[in-house]
Formats: sequence, structure tokens, C-alpha cells
Amino acid sequence: MKRIESIIALAVVLPLFSGLFTSCVTQGFISNVTQADIQQLSQFEILANVGEIEKGNKITHNDSLTQVAQALFAAELANEIALPVTETIDIEDTVVYHKVRYEIYVLMNCLERNMKPKDLPVPPAIDSILCARAQRFGMLVYDWGFVRSTGNYAGQIAKGIAIGILTMGSYYTVPYKDMTRSGILIYDAMNHNFAYVSTTAAESSPLEAKTYQKQLKDLLKKYKK
Repeated sequence: MKRIESIIALAVVLPLFSGLFTSCVTQGFISNVTQADIQQLSQFEILANVGEIEKGNKITHNDSLTQVAQALFAAELANEIALPVTETIDIEDTVVYHKVRYEIYVLMNCLERNMKPKDLPVPPAIDSILCARAQRFGMLVYDWGFVRSTGNYAGQIAKGIAIGILTMGSYYTVPYKDMTRSGILIYDAMNHNFAYVSTTAAESSPLEAKTYQKQLKDLLKKYKK
């Protein structure tokens, strides 16, 4: 398995919301590990990033919206009995904290570029943390999304209709109102690879609990017995 340093360039050149979540990765267990083997899970902090579209189709990151989405997703994860989470890893070292977040970010970008889950690189900081804590499995969770302002959505719909009229129906656009993309990766520190990888995306708001209820169901569809 490649180390993460070898594919860092991918994350640098890939914008946060490129392609509006066109990845088709869904997967499930990708190693010899099964649900029965995972008796304990160490959960890393959810990597969330939510933006808002106010003008045109430009997405601007919003800290407040990101915090809301992260809290909603965390609440749903906490209620999921199928995941044997025994601890949430709190990283006090600022340097290590940002290394872990960046490693999750790189992994997300790999999946967005449709890299095969079996080819995902080893995340060295995450691997080291789990080994130091004598924990085999670590769960990485991410959440990307955006919402449009009401005025922006109405404007884009009108623009699409106008284009359709001008082209006599040969071309028109239908904008996404909201979008949420999530992923769960379970890393196996003993074998230094990923045991489970699952992603999902939907045209739904990252600011509603029902979005994460549905996405978590999809993410764990191949995890549960």
C-alpha cells in the first residue's frame, strides 16, 4: 500500500467541492476483515466542511454551518449501535491534530478521484496513533456539503429556464439546491490497510438530522450483518 506522502499532490490540485460530488465509490468491506472482527473502534474527529452559495455557483466555506453539520452527524453516529465505538480520540498536540485532519482530507480527495479503495494510501499519523494506543481499528468520518440561499436557488432556476427557451429546449440546467456527501473509512492498524470504505451522496441539506439518518443507513448497509 502506498504511503500518503506519495499522493499529497492530488489533494493540492483538487478543489474542495470539485465536480459537485460525482464520485461513485460505495464499496463495503475490502479486506479479509468482517464485522465480527471489529469488536472495538477508536473514532477520530469528524472532518466536516460545509459551504454556502450566495452568488452564482461559487461555494464559500462557512464555519458556523460546518459546526452544525458536524454536530448533527456526530449525534447520529453516537446512536448507531452497530458501530462498537469505545473511544473518541482527542488529539492535544496541534501539529499531530492537523496532520490527522490532512490525512483524512487526502483520503477524501483520493475517493473523489475514484481511486480504488484497496489502493488508498497508509495514513502515517493515524496509523501511529492507533499503534501507540494498542488499538487495531480506527474510524475516519468525513462530511462535505453546501446549501444555497433561497434567492440564489430561485435565480439559478430562472437562469436555467431562460437558457432552455433560448436554445429551444436543446440545453438547460437544473441546479442542485443542497448537497451532502459523507464517508466512513475503517482503518486496520495491524495490517496497515483499510478494512471498510463506504461513501454516499445526496441532494439534501447538510443542516438537517434526517440527512445523516439516511446517509448513515446507506454508509453502513454493507457493514451490518
